Amino acid sequence: MASKQYDFKTLVQTYIETKRKYHLHEDFKNYYARLLKHLEAIFKVEISPDKSRDKALWMLFDATIRSYLQITHPWNYFLEDTLINARLEQQGERGEQIFALSNRLGELNDESKELHLQMLYDLFEIMFGKVDKVLTSKELKTGGFDDSTEPHTWDAKYDNLR
Repeated sequence: MASKQYDFKTLVQTYIETKRKYHLHEDFKNYYARLLKHLEAIFKVEISPDKSRDKALWMLFDATIRSYLQITHPWNYFLEDTLINARLEQQGERGEQIFALSNRLGELNDESKELHLQMLYDLFEIMFGKVDKVLTSKELKTGGFDDSTEPHTWDAKYDNLR
């Protein structure tokens, strides 16, 4: 497995994962909670309202995370979309228009996610200071955390949960 790099952006993204209400399995929630604890210790930053330099901006940081986690797409609500696709294809030009609009929604969602993350990174630096340190999987493991245990949705262990 290739060594990963961990910087303050990874710290923020890990924090976001701990705020996600639903994970495929408790393993994911536990993994991110443990990773966050280790990253905060190594970076010497505790992401919390009590440790923030600015409580008002903390409220914006928290709201931005909640907004980020709500970004979705109409197609996200379907496990199987074959029938819907077939019906849209039967509609000809109108169906093609709906497919084009769906693709555009996906592009806008991706852009929105990027903008949310950039806003969170900027707010983080204002509230907690600049963190220039970058570490590797090896350094993280030396600190007591093995990132090779990260659960993945494609692991066979979770097949019956999807």
